[in-house]
Amino acid sequence: MKLASKINILFTVIVSSILLGMGIIIYSVSRQRVEKEFRQRLQSRARSAAKLYQVFKEDSINLLRSLDASSPASLYNKNISIYNDNNAPLYIYHDKNTDDLSPDSIRLRLAKEKGENFYHAGNKEVLLYYFSQENSFTVLVAAENIIGREYLQNLKNIFFIYFPVALAVTLIAGYLFSKRLVRPVKQTIQDVNLITSQNLSHRLYIGSNKDELTELNRTFNDLLNRLEESFNIQKRFIANASHELSTPLTSISSQIEVAMLQERNTDEYRKVLSSVLEDVKDLHQLTKNLLEIAKAGTHGAIQLDKIRMDEVLLRSHSEVIKQNPGSRVELDFPELPEDENECMVFGNPHLLHIAFKNIMENGCKYSPDKMVRVKLVFKGKRAELIFFNKSDAIPDEEIEHIFEPFYRSSNAMTEPGFGLGLTLTRRIIRLHKGAIDIQSGTDNGTTVTIVLPTLKK
Repeated sequence: MKLASKINILFTVIVSSILLGMGIIIYSVSRQRVEKEFRQRLQSRARSAAKLYQVFKEDSINLLRSLDASSPASLYNKNISIYNDNNAPLYIYHDKNTDDLSPDSIRLRLAKEKGENFYHAGNKEVLLYYFSQENSFTVLVAAENIIGREYLQNLKNIFFIYFPVALAVTLIAGYLFSKRLVRPVKQTIQDVNLITSQNLSHRLYIGSNKDELTELNRTFNDLLNRLEESFNIQKRFIANASHELSTPLTSISSQIEVAMLQERNTDEYRKVLSSVLEDVKDLHQLTKNLLEIAKAGTHGAIQLDKIRMDEVLLRSHSEVIKQNPGSRVELDFPELPEDENECMVFGNPHLLHIAFKNIMENGCKYSPDKMVRVKLVFKGKRAELIFFNKSDAIPDEEIEHIFEPFYRSSNAMTEPGFGLGLTLTRRIIRLHKGAIDIQSGTDNGTTVTIVLPTLKK
């Protein structure tokens, strides 16, 4: 069943239930009010008859009969009788075409005990009113509530006539309401069907409304923006990786082909093999970097443990100094907190070691004095690592792309490398729910800041 049909049916059921409930309540209240008013008229007539009989006694019979015969038709088909304590009739009157009505002894006894006794006799409502002052007797007043029945019947007729009309109006209104409500959903479905892996530029219509559907479309568009960016990065990565991998392979095959064109002496073959070995090392390093990037992009493939930040930095510092003679890295731990949790993060020591090592090596490589200063600051629930070197300023427009795979800034072209270090570093930091930022200026050198959450609660 379509969503519009479900909404229409639900809307109709709710409105119909409300109308039905209101109709039942109105009818019930009206019926109680009609019965109460009619009983009040019976009580008033019974009391006036009792007072007249009490005052005039036997002489009141003709007066009562005259009043009952000539009274306005507020009580239809009425019966008025008076009985003594022995249940013998003292006065009996009934309208024309109305049969006499005699109560049984049980009802008369109940009236004497309670003062009043209401009951139904056919279409009539009957009141037995017991009068007990100087003389005691029981007055019977009975009549048909014709006006009340007609009023209630009119209410029923109105309900049975207008309820189907209201139901039809509700169906039509529910249909229009559901169509209008579902229209944005249909538009969203049409827009989504236009989105493919080859056409990620299409976006969902948002409009000027500020409802949940608009928020959903806006969220979906943000997701598409991230997907499109990821696809573009992936395409550039594949293109650049193919180019970078083909370069050393082409160099290796070319050198081997040239070497095989003619016989050469041992020194010449040694030179060719040395050059091929260098290309193989570059190819190995490039492949290693690509694998590390792939591993860093997979959340489920890494193991996370509690590790101390200062220990990982010391390990990275030792390896950079060992593998890069002439490079200098100064570590500065201004103040270690007493709470050990402030010094620890939840992460992978191998990946964080790679990230810190990449930044240190890049800082030493591009700094004129081959030196990087590293400062570790603990600020409660986060730890900040600040890497600073005196390299040339990186243009602002290039900083935006510096984390892209194989991208190299203009001041890095003269140094060897593949442009994968910062890409790998950012992925590692993001895996650890951290952030990385680069600031570069002519006078201030280059500063790389990494912020990681600590274990402090």
